[in-house]
Amino acid sequence: MAKQIIRADLLLDMTGKPPMEGGAVLIENDKISAVGKAADFTVDADTEVIDCAGQVLMPGLIDCHNHLSLDTRLKDHLLRMDDPLPELTLRAVETMKTDLLSGVTTSRCCGDKGFLDITCKKAVEAGRFQGPRLLAATRGIRASHGHGFVGYPIDGLEPIRTAVRENLAAGADLIKIYITGTLRGDGRIPSFFTKSEINLAVQEARRNGVRSATHCIGGQGMDWALEIGIDSIEHAFFITDAQIERCLDSDCWLVMTPSPFFDEDRIQTLHSADLMDQFRKERDLAAERMGAAIKAGVKFAVGTDGRHGGLARDAETVVAMGASETQALMAATRNGARVCGIEDRVGTLAPGMLADIIGVRGNPLKDIGALKNVETVVQGGRLVKGGKDEG
Repeated sequence: MAKQIIRADLLLDMTGKPPMEGGAVLIENDKISAVGKAADFTVDADTEVIDCAGQVLMPGLIDCHNHLSLDTRLKDHLLRMDDPLPELTLRAVETMKTDLLSGVTTSRCCGDKGFLDITCKKAVEAGRFQGPRLLAATRGIRASHGHGFVGYPIDGLEPIRTAVRENLAAGADLIKIYITGTLRGDGRIPSFFTKSEINLAVQEARRNGVRSATHCIGGQGMDWALEIGIDSIEHAFFITDAQIERCLDSDCWLVMTPSPFFDEDRIQTLHSADLMDQFRKERDLAAERMGAAIKAGVKFAVGTDGRHGGLARDAETVVAMGASETQALMAATRNGARVCGIEDRVGTLAPGMLADIIGVRGNPLKDIGALKNVETVVQGGRLVKGGKDEG
């Protein structure tokens, strides 16, 4: 069906306009051609109507930090990243469908093994199986002595340059480096890369028109990344007040991923009781620091970091840390698109945008938990959940 009208009780276009009661979206092929009151649209014989009565329409969700083959629901989930590549790929196929049916129509993949994210991206684009629209970092770049169960150990300026170029040749949409670990431990947060190594990765990406992102929780490495001008800092659990001020004065985005500290189910699937206890011990400080960044007005998006199907819970967590419902919704839609550099295609409901639309039961502007109740998913004009066809 070339033309479709999706109508619902309320429409949130996330452009900054107020909610629209009785709103509707007209889709032609894979794009939105009009947004307005349902009563103002003429329905002819060539138009399919998808009635989402009792639902709120909004843009498809954007998971701004994910790993296709990392599934935190699995016991020893970090160690499972050493599983054979065929197993990791099969896992990725399963997690992508989980994400899509939860309302995530775009996912920014921040590192996977063996270029499997590129293979999955192409397969989704070809319609071979269901999944979010993907942006892929391919191989994460970490130091030999550094953090990163998804990353590859690469040391020194020329090896890093080669790794970045190989990732770009494979089709990387962004370059991901691991500057720090995830836990604070004794209070020191060492940078596993030198400033020169970080700068080389960022500049090599930028010279080729690709954005850069770093796994970084704070410390000297975050100071260097902000000075260099990295595009996004992922996690930032222990960002200082001074670093918050530097973020406010820069173009850098924070991508908040609260689940490692705040999802007890995820903590329970770690491989060590000591590791579980350390995450619980540092939870309050992480909440305080994330809350400080939100209160200060730092630009942020949100990601699940492998908690597939759980973006709604992460949105709830950022609200609990001080964000408004509107800020949380922006983080999961329009701001996510801005971090990805695709705000001209997704993240809002407006003419000319790709028809990525979800319908939720309940108003997330009043209760962010409504994002858990996704009843309709349309991706690129194709109905994949709800209505007459659940794909």
